[in-house]
Amino acid sequence: MSTSNPPAPGTEPLRPPRTISDEFRTLQSTVDLFQRQLDSPSGTINLHPFGPVNTAQTHTTFVQSCNRLRSSLLAYRDTTLASWGQLLAAFMQHPDTHTAIASKRARVAVQELGEMHKVTDALYEDISGCQKILFDAAGDAISRTVVGAKSPTLLAERLRACAKRLGLAHYTDVQRRDDIEITTVTLAGGISVIDVDIGPRWDHMHVKISVSDVTHDSRIDSLMLKRLQTGDIHGFETMVEELAQLDRLTQTKSPVNFIHNTFAVATTLAEIQKQELEALDGDIMRVLKCGSGVVLPYVRHVGPSTLYFMPAVVQHGLSDEDWARIKSNTMHEVTQLPGCLWLDFAWELSNKQHCFLSEQVEQYCVSADHMADDSGPFSVVSHQHPLIHNLELQFLETSDSKPQDQNADYWIPYTLVARVSPALPSCALTVRAVMAATGQSDASSVSQDSPRLLEDAPTLERLVCANTARTVHNVGPTKMQINMEAPQIRAWSICRVPIAHVREIVEVVLLLRRQAVFNELLGSCVGITTVDSESMETGASVTVKTFANDPFRIDMYVQAEQMGVSMGVVLRVSEDSCILAWTHQALGVSDSDLTDMSNIPAASLTKATSHAVLSKAAAISSSIPIIVHWLLTH
Repeated sequence: MSTSNPPAPGTEPLRPPRTISDEFRTLQSTVDLFQRQLDSPSGTINLHPFGPVNTAQTHTTFVQSCNRLRSSLLAYRDTTLASWGQLLAAFMQHPDTHTAIASKRARVAVQELGEMHKVTDALYEDISGCQKILFDAAGDAISRTVVGAKSPTLLAERLRACAKRLGLAHYTDVQRRDDIEITTVTLAGGISVIDVDIGPRWDHMHVKISVSDVTHDSRIDSLMLKRLQTGDIHGFETMVEELAQLDRLTQTKSPVNFIHNTFAVATTLAEIQKQELEALDGDIMRVLKCGSGVVLPYVRHVGPSTLYFMPAVVQHGLSDEDWARIKSNTMHEVTQLPGCLWLDFAWELSNKQHCFLSEQVEQYCVSADHMADDSGPFSVVSHQHPLIHNLELQFLETSDSKPQDQNADYWIPYTLVARVSPALPSCALTVRAVMAATGQSDASSVSQDSPRLLEDAPTLERLVCANTARTVHNVGPTKMQINMEAPQIRAWSICRVPIAHVREIVEVVLLLRRQAVFNELLGSCVGITTVDSESMETGASVTVKTFANDPFRIDMYVQAEQMGVSMGVVLRVSEDSCILAWTHQALGVSDSDLTDMSNIPAASLTKATSHAVLSKAAAISSSIPIIVHWLLTH
């Protein structure tokens, strides 16, 4: 048995004091971060609270570096420069003295030292960049070697290197079990321990996580094990890093337990889904339509995830068994859900303090029979569900201000963040609505009325359809040409949504889902679509013109000369993410072209006046080629 001798947990090696050059490098890295974003094709459109940059954390880092730099420069002025000033005065009075001569030599030496510092700083930057490239390349090479050779020794070495990089203690133990040599690598933090058993074959591998005073979900173990067995070592290390960060925050922000609060968020989302299912008679597809999404915790990372949008083609491809697993939150294989949109929840630094749960409180959302005495410092507040009118959700809430009692320790400057995966191209209306739902104060920075941002922002059509070049659709034997008119909708990408309280997730999901439904509908205008059908005349050619001048509306003008068909259709995504449709005859438009249709007032596009059958067909397919196909065959 061999055992490593790591430093005692919780202790860190002494670090050298930060220099003025260190502070300058920190400031330069912050400036470079924003400059890279400004130089990207998206320009300023992602520099908003929902962009990829955590502006609150960056602002805090920048201010702290400026303050430290100011202190260092003042100290340099009051000590070093003051001393040199005295020597210079003595030199001017007595230029031939030994002190003056020594001062002149020292001044020359300082100038040479300054030049050497410039060269050293430049060399430091180059070496740091080379080191990162080298480590990334070496890590990829080691991963491929480990996966290819399936070597327990190489994998154990990689795990120990990962622990060292993350500041975790690591131990190695070799034992024989049932005549099989098993190497156990232990990665230990302050309150969490990961044991990885490695055998001669990949099916002998086992992962077990232990957390002090917290009952964790075994699905985290299963996901880590799956990533190792499939050779996704980078994915495994990412999960180790997430758990190590939660461990480190729990130790440094005591008494707040971040691991407990992460599990509490997952439990809260599951409770919300449970109550939505009960209100919707157990219809999981309606939950995906007008609820807070499907909660599938620990299937993507160390933390809860919500599936908030599932494309129509994916829904139709799932079996009854798949839907049963989704309904019970037991689906572990998310590869069966391609093209779905997710929210992955994690914690980030914030410029505001938020109240966290103590270990005695299990979740934020409570059932109707919850006893108020069990809520501790929280009060139970009821909120009407935005779309499910017969459902009231009850949440544990506190005041917006930090109390002056023993509960003040649970207020810290961290917030829950919903990371939108993949990033969602959104119109200004959606961005402003999400900001209002989450209490963001600087909504003007992404306002549709802001001239600077509006000039820089691309269109929603370009963001949604950027990777598609062709616009020919084959629906059965019919060739369909869809032409998109000049785009009008300006758009931004939502990458992350800071959440002040878990109750906000319900409204945020509804807003993001409506945008996702419209994006899918808009994206179907371009690309290649093939649908088998024998009901249409062979060789028929259809031309479809589409125009989007409203964030959630598309006007279509369909012409099929060989079939003698010419009609206009208006499609609009409602607040509950349903696609409603109106024909030009029903709207009283005689000469059906895009110009006339664009003048149709939005007030006349109500659910009561919509074409019921066509709206149902549109909502099922969410695809303009399929909708046109339905129009021509009915």
